[in-house]
Amino acid sequence: MNTSTTYLRRILFFLSVFSFQFSLFAASPTRTLPIVYVNTDGKKAVSDTETQIPCGIYIDSVRAQYHSLGSVASPIRGTIKGRGNWTWNGFDKKPYKIKFDVKQKVLGMPNNRHLCLMAYADDYLGFLKGPAGFALSRAIGLRWTPRQVPVELVLNGKYMGLYFLTEHVRIASNRVHIHEQADQETHPDSISGGWLVEIDNYPSENNIEFYEGNGQHVMISLREPEVLSSAQRNYLESQIAALNDALYAPITNNQSPVTNLLDIDEAAKYYLVQEIMEDCESYHGSCFLYKDRDSLGMADKWKFGPVWDFGNAYDRRQETWIYENPTWPQYWIGQLATIPAFQQAVSEQWYTFYHQYKDSVRTSIRTFADGIEQAAKRDAEVWRDSQGYRDNSNYSDVRDRFFRRYDWRIEWLFSQWGEGQQPITQGVEEIPANQVHCVKILREGRILILRDGRTYTLQGQRIE
Repeated sequence: MNTSTTYLRRILFFLSVFSFQFSLFAASPTRTLPIVYVNTDGKKAVSDTETQIPCGIYIDSVRAQYHSLGSVASPIRGTIKGRGNWTWNGFDKKPYKIKFDVKQKVLGMPNNRHLCLMAYADDYLGFLKGPAGFALSRAIGLRWTPRQVPVELVLNGKYMGLYFLTEHVRIASNRVHIHEQADQETHPDSISGGWLVEIDNYPSENNIEFYEGNGQHVMISLREPEVLSSAQRNYLESQIAALNDALYAPITNNQSPVTNLLDIDEAAKYYLVQEIMEDCESYHGSCFLYKDRDSLGMADKWKFGPVWDFGNAYDRRQETWIYENPTWPQYWIGQLATIPAFQQAVSEQWYTFYHQYKDSVRTSIRTFADGIEQAAKRDAEVWRDSQGYRDNSNYSDVRDRFFRRYDWRIEWLFSQWGEGQQPITQGVEEIPANQVHCVKILREGRILILRDGRTYTLQGQRIE
């Protein structure tokens, strides 16, 4: 063997080693975020959204602010399956749902068994749409917003990239905190709540289907309870019909009967998040509503929330409202936007956000973006040539593009709403008499109801 051949073989050997080491590097966690290791029994592949596959789960906290969970030698037992509809079928990078056998405190989140591993494979704006929507929801004050921690996922020894470990939307004391109604319940007092339903766009044999007042066909899917008695189904159908009818009923003396059935403040908060995010699919799917059980002779109102899916946020960039000429039908919100009490509540929520939270939310999103940058770049190395890939490889560019969209939207909303209207916080004696509709005496004391449907204590505190 001549010298040149020997050198050539050595060069090829070192190149192959370098290539192998580089491929290992490209397919390894950055260790800038917590790492979730999931190993299914027998290394069985996760191939659908129905089959729960037994697995062991170990979480390396990496960061000092968290505690690790389990270990390589003693992983926590649970199951994993696929989740989602379009996000499962439309992309090679799949989302998952994990369920622990026993409740666990995971990365600073409260005790729970159910968590989602969100892939955000459809987010081309630096993986910031969902986290930004959640940050807005917390700041604006919706009653519950899913907690979420960015992580890196290793599934059956294979590095899967950047994921977002997220609380699943469920009825629980530390999630949607309402009474948990049993399946197949029949007692009249019990079936008034709690309900967790979703305005959906995927047909199901258990859906509640109806036509909105403007003729649009709407589907409501069940989340909890899941299996209904005839009494439960009749109650839910009557409630949905009553909401729909009230929404389209005539407005008399600036008042709409929908305020008797729908929590207008929560509806305004939910809408404000969606409008800032310019989410033109926000009332088309993954749009949750819930209702607690009636008590003390008082009927609990339906509430919009929690927020969930922002995959289509900032896709249009149009100077118009999200319910005007939407890409997909937007149910109820177009009509709700005509209700004076809702308009007032939105104006007040916008005032509070604009003056108290606008800058701090932007700062928190920017800090979040800086924290996931390295993992986002590594994620791009793994998924760049995959089905449905959304390019986040130039992270500084897509991050800046997100903030240009975010800032533009807030500027446009300011051009429409100005600063909004400052909420009433003074005592009852300072409220102009011509705004007062009536004073009612309840078990808890006297309350003041204004002509636009808003309700206050005599100290000026807004209530429902």
